[in-house]
Amino acid sequence: MSLSPQEAASTLSDVERAAKRSARAFGYRKASPHLILWGIVWLIGYGATDVFPARAGLIWLALIAAACIVAFYISRCYREDGRAKGNAVGVWRVVALIAIAYVFIIGTYAILGPLRGMQQGAFVPLLVGAVYTGVGLWLGMRFVIAGALLIALTFAGYFYLQEYFLLWMAFAGGGALILAGFWLRTV
Repeated sequence: MSLSPQEAASTLSDVERAAKRSARAFGYRKASPHLILWGIVWLIGYGATDVFPARAGLIWLALIAAACIVAFYISRCYREDGRAKGNAVGVWRVVALIAIAYVFIIGTYAILGPLRGMQQGAFVPLLVGAVYTGVGLWLGMRFVIAGALLIALTFAGYFYLQEYFLLWMAFAGGGALILAGFWLRTV
């Protein structure tokens, strides 16, 4: 039995769509623990900043350092096929990306001059939301939705819940990242 050119083309098209869906699902699964991790960091960081505002710098420094170590470990633990691996090939990219983001954020704060705490607290979620939304244009609609939701929640808290902004970002922002992380696993 032979296939007609149309049947062959249709079969190849189906295979290509399945490969794209599989690659997207794998990317979601790989990103999931990172979103959950950073959601927990936000939950603790913004919550602790609300309770101990004078120690905000130390709180965030400790949380980011710990989260970078955990993110490094998460990235190191899985090969491209999802199985555990023993070396850190490519993990330097994760570390470099975190370092670049950190330098960019600190540099922006330094250039823009004295910012109020709430402005500083809103900038990072807006940046992260924009990055997730932009990356989602290549990696899948769930990143776009998660990024857009994070941006919307940040605006809502900044403009309408100023008195409770830090707690809002702890629970709404951190919670959105955690839920998005679990949502990415459901593909």
